[in-house]
Amino acid sequence: MMKNAIYAGSFDPITLGHIEVIEKSHKLFDHLYVVIAQNTQKKGLFTVAERQRQIATAVARFENVSVVVSDRLTVQAAQELQAQYLIRGVRGNVDLESEMAIAELNSTLDESIQTLFIPASSQTRAISSSMIKEIASFGGDVTQFVPQNVVQDFKRKFEEQE
Repeated sequence: MMKNAIYAGSFDPITLGHIEVIEKSHKLFDHLYVVIAQNTQKKGLFTVAERQRQIATAVARFENVSVVVSDRLTVQAAQELQAQYLIRGVRGNVDLESEMAIAELNSTLDESIQTLFIPASSQTRAISSSMIKEIASFGGDVTQFVPQNVVQDFKRKFEEQE
């Protein structure tokens, strides 16, 4: 049986922290699906299509990684993609507490799907999409936090708004 996993998030935008999780986890599975989950509570800076392109460009070197968009629960997306594992990146205690609660709920929805936590390195622990958007919105340099293709997208996005 193939071992498949999904790594779900809003990825608005994908950061080097997300890329690190993908790099660490894709080797463990036959296939890793990066699932762009549409969060109805958040208004994204980048459209879903822009995020899908950003991620596909950033992970193109990994042959067993695909980018998928879903408007379903993460567990439902896992079931549809025949994934037995959910990958979650963890930056610290606050993330761990929150992710543990989510993992428990997901396990209640489908106990056959396991959640695996990938700890952030010291280089990426402080990176969050919301902080990166804040820095970029004030014209700050985000090149050390996001893939190069995303840096270009930020420049375009904020030039459009001027």
